[in-house]
Parts: sequence; C-alpha cells; structure tokens
Amino acid sequence: MRPRILLFVLAFLVLVGNSAVLAADKRDLKVGLYQNPPKIFTSRNGEPTGILVDVLNRIALDEGWNIQYVPCQWADCLSSLRAGRIDLLPDLAYTNERAQQYAFHQVAALHSWSEVYGRQGLVVTSVQDLAGKRIAILRGSSQIEVLRDLLASHGVRATLVFLDSIEGEFQQVVNGNADVAISNNYFGDLKAPQYGLVPTPIVFQPARLFYAAHKGRHSEVLASIDRHLATWQSDPDSVYYEILRKWRPETGLAQVPRAVWLCLAAVVGLLLSSLATAVVLRRKVNIQTRDLKQSEQMLSTILDSVSSLIYIKDTDYRYTYVNHAMCELLGKPASSILGKTDVDLFGAETASALNARDRIVIERGERVVAEEIKGDPEGEPHRTFLSTKIPLNGADGRPYALCGISTDITDRKHTEDSLRVAAAVFHSQEGMFVTGPDTNMLDVNAAFTRMTGISVSDLRGKPMPKVMSEGSSEDYWPAIWGDVRRFGRWQGEVWASRSTAPPFPAWLTLTAVQDQDGRTTHYVGTQTDITQRHQVQEQITRLAYYDSLTGLPNRRLLMDRMRQCLSTHRGAAHAGALLFIDLDNFKDLNDTRGHEAGDELLQQVAQRILGCCNETDTVARLGGDEFVVLIEDAGANGVMANEHARALAHKILAEIALPYAVDGAIHRCTCSIGVEVCLASNASVDDLMKRGDLAMYDAKRSGRNTVRFYHDGLEHEVSRRTLVEAELREGLEHGRFRLHFQGQFDLDGKMIGAETLVRWQHPTRGLIGPTDFIGIAEDAGLILPLGEWIMMTACRKLAEWSASALPRVPLAVNVSTRQIREPDFVERTLALLDETGVNPSMLKIELTESTLIEDIDDTIAKMRRLKECGVAFSLDDFGTGYSSLSYLKQLPLDQLKIDRSFVRDVLTDPNDAAIATSIVAMAKALGLGLIAEGVEKKEQRDFLAALGCDAFQGYLYAEPCDEAIFRDLLTKNKRLHSAAPRDDSLATTAGKTF
Repeated sequence: MRPRILLFVLAFLVLVGNSAVLAADKRDLKVGLYQNPPKIFTSRNGEPTGILVDVLNRIALDEGWNIQYVPCQWADCLSSLRAGRIDLLPDLAYTNERAQQYAFHQVAALHSWSEVYGRQGLVVTSVQDLAGKRIAILRGSSQIEVLRDLLASHGVRATLVFLDSIEGEFQQVVNGNADVAISNNYFGDLKAPQYGLVPTPIVFQPARLFYAAHKGRHSEVLASIDRHLATWQSDPDSVYYEILRKWRPETGLAQVPRAVWLCLAAVVGLLLSSLATAVVLRRKVNIQTRDLKQSEQMLSTILDSVSSLIYIKDTDYRYTYVNHAMCELLGKPASSILGKTDVDLFGAETASALNARDRIVIERGERVVAEEIKGDPEGEPHRTFLSTKIPLNGADGRPYALCGISTDITDRKHTEDSLRVAAAVFHSQEGMFVTGPDTNMLDVNAAFTRMTGISVSDLRGKPMPKVMSEGSSEDYWPAIWGDVRRFGRWQGEVWASRSTAPPFPAWLTLTAVQDQDGRTTHYVGTQTDITQRHQVQEQITRLAYYDSLTGLPNRRLLMDRMRQCLSTHRGAAHAGALLFIDLDNFKDLNDTRGHEAGDELLQQVAQRILGCCNETDTVARLGGDEFVVLIEDAGANGVMANEHARALAHKILAEIALPYAVDGAIHRCTCSIGVEVCLASNASVDDLMKRGDLAMYDAKRSGRNTVRFYHDGLEHEVSRRTLVEAELREGLEHGRFRLHFQGQFDLDGKMIGAETLVRWQHPTRGLIGPTDFIGIAEDAGLILPLGEWIMMTACRKLAEWSASALPRVPLAVNVSTRQIREPDFVERTLALLDETGVNPSMLKIELTESTLIEDIDDTIAKMRRLKECGVAFSLDDFGTGYSSLSYLKQLPLDQLKIDRSFVRDVLTDPNDAAIATSIVAMAKALGLGLIAEGVEKKEQRDFLAALGCDAFQGYLYAEPCDEAIFRDLLTKNKRLHSAAPRDDSLATTAGKTF
C-alpha cells in the first residue's frame, strides 16, 4: 500500500507544480449548463453541480482554467456551441453526424444508455407495446433518430412529443400528455421515482458521453481532458471514481442479523430431518412419475396438433422441445432440431434478431410479445410470426428456460400491408375519387378537394364536377362515361372546373372495377393537376421560338413567318419587306462597360423598334446586336413597298439615335439598316436573309447610321471584300506590310519628326494604300494584329536609327480605337519600349477623335500612364468628328493636328479658315503644340504660319517614302521636292487611322 501512497503523493506534487506553471496563463472557458441530473444540473442554491461538472472542475483546477457556466436549454446549448458562444458542452453523446459538427476528445467521460420510463401499471414490455403511444423525448437529442429507426424496424407507429428538458418529459407523463418518456439511465434512475415512474424493459442506444467543443477550436483543452480521464480511469482509487461513488453510491451487502443466522440453522435442521422421510416419499414419486409421463404424452399429442409453433429453449438458447408445426416449418424431424441454436437453423442474421428478444426473457425474466421473421435459410419465402415468449422459472424464481408460441401471421400482414398501401395511395398528392355504378361520387381524397375547391360533403352522392375538352365549355362527362362503359377505361387531358377559380388543365384516368361475375361495382379515377406541365411546355416553346433577353421572336420563329409570308405573296399582288438592323460599335460598349450594360441597351433598343412597327409586323432578334423587322404587307407593288420600308427604316434610325440611360449613365448609339423588298418571286428564305444582310453591311461601309437597299452589285462587292480579307490574313502571316514615313517640319524647313504610314505589298497588285484595306481590316477584326505589327516595327526602327547615329526625331504612330480599348494596351506598349530600348520620349501616339467616343475616362487613364513614362500624344483629325471640346482640357495631349480637309480650302473657304483660326487659338490657349497636315502650297503654309501654326506636314516638304529614302532625308535634313500632290490612296487613310 505504501508504494501506491508514494506514487499518489508524487503525482499530486507534479500536478501542483504544473498548476503553478499554468497559473501564469489562465484560460477562460464558457461551459454550457443544462438540467440533466445527476450528470449536470444546477443545485438548489444555484450552483453548477453533477458528475460531469465535478470532473471538469477538478481538471480545471489542475490545468488552471477559469470556468464560467452558461445556463441554457439543451437545444440552445447545441446552437450556442455551433455558433461559438460557448466553448465546451458536457454530456454530448458521440455520433458520426455530430463528429462532423463538433470536436470530441478520445476517452469517454461516461457510458450511458437510453431507457423508456412509464407510469405504474402501464404494460410496456416490448417495442410493440409502444404502438399508438405518445413518447416524450428531448428536443435535439441523438435519441430521436435511433428511436425512429427502432420503431420503424418493428413496424410500430407512435407519436413523438418533443420537450426542452427531461424533467419536462416526466412531467408530461404525470400530467397525462404523454404515455412514456425517454431518458438516459443516470437521470432516470435518479428522478423517475420522484415522479412515480418506473423503468420498462426497453433499453436502446448505448452511448459514450464526452465534453464537446466548437469544430476546430480548443484542441489543447480536449487533449488535457483526455490525459486526465485516461490517468484517472486506470486507477480505481482516483478522484474520478470518488466522484462517481459520490453521485451513484453502490449499496454494499448489509450485515446479516444474528436472528437470520439462527433461522438458517433451523432450516438446516429441518433439511436433515427431511432425509428421514425421503425413503417414504420415493415410492410416491415413482407413481407420480408414471402418471406424469402419461400426461406428457397426452400434452405432446395436443401440442403437435396445434398449427402454431411451440418450442422451449434452455439458458444457452438451444432448443429442448419443438412441436410438429416447428418440424414442418424447417422440414426436419425433432431429433435434428433439438440441441441446435437459431444460428444453426435460421442463419446468423435471423438468429441475431431472435436472440435479442430471448435474452430479455432469460436474463430479465420478462414476458415478450413481438413479430418475428422465421424460415429455412435455404428456402423462400420466409414467414412472419407473432411470438409470445415467457420465462420458465425454477424454484429459486430464476428462469431456467423460455417457452415460445409463434403464430403465422404472414397472410394477415400481407392484407394489412395491402390496405396500408391502398390507404397511402388514396391519400397521396394525386387527386383520387370513387363512384358507384351510377357514376355518383362515393368518396374523394384531400388532394381532389384541394384541386376543385369543393368539400367532401358537397361531393358525396352527387355527379362528378364538370370537365371540358380544350377550347369547349360543354360538359365532357357523357362522352367519357360512354367510352368507360364500352372499354372499361379512359384517360386523357381535360379542363377541370373549380368552385371559385378558372378551370385548370388536368390528366384524368378512369377505370371500371368489376366483381367476380363481371358486373361493374365501382369506378375509380385519378385526376392530376398539370398546370405546371403546361407552363413548362409554354416555357419550352418560348425558349425554342423567342429570345430570352428581349422577348422578341428568334431566328427560328422569324424563318417560319417568312416562309408563310412567301407562301402568301407568291402569285399575289402584295409585297413584303425585310429590315436588317445592326447597332454600330456595339462591341465597344460590351468591352468598356461590360455585358450587363450591353444587355440593358439591347432590351431598350428592342422596345424602341417595337414602338416604331405595326402589330402585324414581326420584330425578331437574330443574336448579338442584330434585329430584323418583317413587314408582311409593305405595299401592292415594289414602289410602294420601297417607300413603306424606307419610311419605317428612317423612323427606326431616328428613334435608336436618341440617348439611352444605361447602367446609370447616358449612352448614345446608332444603327445601320439594310432593306430587302420581297416581291412575288421564287426567292427562298435563305436568299432573302442573305440579301438583307448584304444591304446592312453596305450601310456599314457607307459610314454607318444610314439605310441601304439591296441591289445586284452588292454580291460582287461582298465577294471582293471576302477575297481582300483572305489576302489580308495571308499578308499578315507572310509579312507583306511595309512602313513608309512622312517628315514633319518647322517654319525653317528643319525636320522635327515623322509619321508612320502603312502600305500593303500585294504579290500581284503591287503597293496598296490603306484606303483600300483598312476598313476591311477593321470589319474583319484584323486591325489589332496589324496595329500591333506597326507599333512593334516603328519601335524597332527607332532603335536601329539611334544605334546608327542618325539624327533623332520623334516618330508618330497612329493607334486605332480597338487598340487603345485593349485592357493591356499600356503594358504591351511599355514592354515593347523596354524590349527595344527606345526612349519613350521618341514615341508619339496619334489618336483620332473617334477614339474618345466611348469610355473617355478609361482612355484618359491610359494616356496619363503612358504620359508619365515619357510618351507624347497628338490628337489627329481634330474638329472633324466627335466634339471633344469639353474633355480637351482633361486629355494629357502634347499636340493638336489641323486636319487636311480644313487646310486644303483654307485659302478659298471662309468656314475652313475660321475653323483653322479657332483650332490654333484653342491650342495656344491650352498650351498645346500645333501641326497642320496636307500642306501642299507655300500660300497655305504662310497663311497658317500667320495664324500661329509652327509645324507642317505635307507634299510641300516631303511625300511619304520608304525607309531607305527617309534615312537619306533624315541624314541631309532637306526636302525631297515640292511636286504637286500624288495619289492620296498612298498618302492618307480612311479616318486617319494609319
């Protein structure tokens, strides 16, 4: 004993030492406190107490924790733990589902089980006895699902009454609001007697109880709990077992009184005296034994004649008696059954269920009544028996065997199941009704009354509520009953009437029920509300034939109506027309402000087009920003149809050009419209669509925001553009583009810079100017790779010229709208400058006013980033397009360019002279540099110089030339010649993009 005491002292010193160390780092823990004595509860003086409270307090003392108990109901405790409002919750049974939500330690704090408690005199000996009972159970406990599974496995239906405390459960049983209550054995053993409740033989859900924490938190706290529990539970003399004995004292054997010992001595004396009479009694016993054997034979004969299974098992669950019915079930003689177990006879799975009930009889001495499945494991099918098992008690009152009587109830179960299934079907969500042979209503289910809005009492004994066929208001029942009487069945779609609402679509099935003689005794019908199915079908139709964004007809529906239109007009005097509408620069809106803004614009455009058209016109969306208007009756002849279509097209043109409120900002856009008049001809729908598309693209090429009619020459033009597009792609792949350069000079004729101009070296057509291909490149999406090649080549030339010690002059590069809209334009430009080693101040980017039409804030931001790195900016074609005067002061520009259209007639047109004067004055006021392009005459130069313009570009100084000539010009810094202007197609571009 001394070594144990020594170890205890050492352990105590270690714990004291650890506590001293940890005292410096106290941990505050909030612990849920609910009422479940004796494990955890609040004492009469309001203090937390119980087994798990005492254990946790002792661990907290050793670990230096500061425990704050937070009172809560069980369900609230669980939600508080999930939400992190408390740190620990004692007395939580471990389940796999809870392990996904909470953190558990490893060593169980307690082991428990659940037990059913009821009032005195209530007969509950098996799960079957719970049928129809009201069972009180703790809300949110793990017992709920286990109990439901237990009831379901026995086919028992009961009502669960959910309470927030176990004491509340017991009180409900006392009040008569519940029949039985579910409690853990700790609380039940302690509290049930106070409520006059007694435990029943029904025990389930053995559980391990833990302290649980919020998932992912307090792992060190749980580890400390595990450490203490593991140490304490291995020592019977530990504080853990002291706490258990405190709350659940085990009653030791009482001292046997001396009087009892005297009685026992007397009993022994009597036993000795009885030996004297044994000889006398032996003869009587022999006689009685003979009589008993005769009785047993008679009893055996009687038992073998009974159809129920009768059997006896010993305490090892081996059969010691079976009647003839048992032998017939197994197909074996009694000699092959006796001494065997259920495992031997029925297999392990069936034996497990049988033995669970046998143990209740043998081990507890209780009577059990339950349904059981039995049968030969090698035969099919198994049968269902209602078994009654009673203990056979010896003289000591302890069971030495059990006797069972099992009655085959398989057929009855099948009947019950069929009735239950029929009842479940009748009370399903599908409307059902039963009529007599006179077709008057006998019964309906709740679903039918919900559908019709008519009560059961108003339906019984009366004819069926009215049903109609689609598109009719007459009662359809006479026709239906006629088919049912002829064929015995009818099904189809009808429109069923409601008491206070419009008819609804329903699927009706009606079947005649006949007796053995073939006479109809009833009619059974089902009625299903298919309103939702109709709505789905309508939705499918809309998805198939209408555009989901705008609600307009889509291409499929448009094509159908065009075919109808052609069929109507073929051989007739009337003509139709097609208007193809495409928004101008719609992609820029999507790219700069996002697809949501683009979708909002498309919806508004669709409504405006609809507002311009007649109800007989079809307005469709083909996809993207393309719309088509089909005018089925545009006029009696081609001239009238042309005028009608032209008037409508210009109306739409004007309506679309009005401002829009898109995504909280004002937006303007235009459209291009192509028109094809559909005369009486053999043209196909595809031909008309193609022609309208060609006319629309002709409107695009004509500057957009205009209307164009189809004519025969358009197809040739499209073929040419298609060929040029293919050749452009090939030219980009094979490097067939060249840069030319045109110098820029000051008043003294000194070169101060140059502009890059792109040329296409065509393999058969020679050198081609940009006016012949830039527009096609933009439409085909090739302007980006072409512009990138120009920028890269210009930077490389600047690097080469710098390395060869040529005079350094800035090089201006035209950038298209599409280029500067690219999100990484700034990064790519700076990377190219860094890669080639070019000083950013040697690069000047020329932008046109069209660049500023969309998202000027984004353009300004990109310009400023490049400007900060040294790149210069020039605004080309100023005054010819979008009026950017309000934004001009915000733009980080270095230079304005006076467009050649003003310079050309500046000496003869007062308006051009006035515009040039205004541009010069504005540039001077804003501190911007100024250059005039297209200067071809000395008089033009002198006029502009007098206004204040000090830089010039044009044939007066130098024409565009290739690199070799330009290098020579740069070296000599002189004009090539001042000849008259040559072919503008080699010197200018459409819109001055390049």
